[in-house]
Amino acid sequence: MATCNISSTFDITIEGTDLNVAKSFTATRSFKVVGITAVNIAAGAGTLTVAGSLAGTITGTTAAPPLAGAGVVQAQAQVGPTAPVTVFRANSDVVAGETITVTASAATITSVILHCVATSGGETITIA
Repeated sequence: MATCNISSTFDITIEGTDLNVAKSFTATRSFKVVGITAVNIAAGAGTLTVAGSLAGTITGTTAAPPLAGAGVVQAQAQVGPTAPVTVFRANSDVVAGETITVTASAATITSVILHCVATSGGETITIA
């Protein structure tokens, strides 16, 4: 039997021309990162690392299966300026009070969007 949870979804958007220097924030609630989108205005690919002080590295490498590490942000010429970044599911749960750090490989990665779902306060549904 499978279960699921109805819960609110939200995005955390980090923007700036200096994301190549680590940027941190404290999670005010528990959530799961279900996707990451990054804007790369460069002609070449870059990398992105998102890590939690407790969860570990949330971004995933392109290795098969994905491993925790720097995720690839494709070049804007390949997929447009917005590119999906692999999430390392084993580390995607964030707890309230945890510090999240975002570091891009270059200043040309100007925006990182963490797509999240709340992990507390939802309603459980049983699937038969």
